Amino acid sequence: MKMLLAGVSTLALVAAASANAAPIISFGQTSADNTIVAVENAARTQTTLIANAVPVSITQILGGGATINPATFTLNAISMGPAINLGGTFMQHYTGTFSITAGSVNYLSGSFTDSVFGAGTGLTLTASNAVPGESVSFTSSVIPASALGSPMAISFGFSNVTPAVSISGTSLASFTAAVSGTASANPVPEPMSLALLGAGLLGMGLARRRR
Repeated sequence: MKMLLAGVSTLALVAAASANAAPIISFGQTSADNTIVAVENAARTQTTLIANAVPVSITQILGGGATINPATFTLNAISMGPAINLGGTFMQHYTGTFSITAGSVNYLSGSFTDSVFGAGTGLTLTASNAVPGESVSFTSSVIPASALGSPMAISFGFSNVTPAVSISGTSLASFTAAVSGTASANPVPEPMSLALLGAGLLGMGLARRRR
């Protein structure tokens, strides 16, 4: 029961953190094929998620409507600890790296420690550096650093999971899937905004003292 509550709490924290951040990039694969490969090791204790230069279309970047096609999505993540069954929803923690590029242009790349959860033919990989125990970092040659402030979050959706999600041994069983995703971040406040915030907090402090 404690494990179930912990899992539910983690999902709620991820959703809240993602909601507080602004979307900076969204993408989807251009092929109908399954492009994500999950491979469980021979001991059935660890699973690796791999996307090797998958052709994708960037459907949104920093709130704009421009479509960038072609681009490629690369993912390499390895599980940490056993997979668990939360009342029919499977969950396992992963750590890894990803990139969304077009030639030498790095639209967005980063590293993460996260959770993968889902059931049936759908899984979601989520991570937010606002959630205890998780981490996300971003770099980009296109998106300005001022737009990549904390909290940062990623959500990669794996659809058409084949075969359906299950646990083999102590880890998620091998599967293939299609992918789409979104990354979010909070803009870094401008120096003037920080100064105004500081002045406002100082004013509140003085007002309390006078009372």
